[in-house]
Amino acid sequence: MNVMGKTLAVVAFWLGFPGLLTAQDKAFVTFDLLPSPMTNGRLDCVTLPASVPIQLILPEDIVQDSIEQFRFGTNKYVVRWTYTEEGAKKMLAFRKAQDGQEVITRVGSFEFRGNIKPRDSYPPGWVNDEGWLKRRTDKFFGVSEDDARKIVDGLKKK
Repeated sequence: MNVMGKTLAVVAFWLGFPGLLTAQDKAFVTFDLLPSPMTNGRLDCVTLPASVPIQLILPEDIVQDSIEQFRFGTNKYVVRWTYTEEGAKKMLAFRKAQDGQEVITRVGSFEFRGNIKPRDSYPPGWVNDEGWLKRRTDKFFGVSEDDARKIVDGLKKK
């Protein structure tokens, strides 16, 4: 058998018996050139995370003259605004649907990953839809100056 034939036989053997060549204690492993589908008796695969819902805050959802940015401490800023009536209804519906879940909030080029606080974790009477729809305010608190600028730019109509 020539060298090429021997090489093909070894590769075929190795691919046919990956569990044998990747013993748990690694004492028998002699062919560590390619990854094996088995590691310590378990499949070695990557699990993709479930998709995370994205909450988009668009300029048309915001009362334009309500946008405020101010400094709060050293290098920390607050950006706050008021939603339009339609924007507030849209945000309320999204938050109800994603209650207690992780979400991504995107405003222009700014993106924040966090959880929506479960409605049942508030004290009784603290959260009600009618009260929130009257005030319709929201904010990002403690962001950097650069992030505050991105948020304001994302909230304003161009």
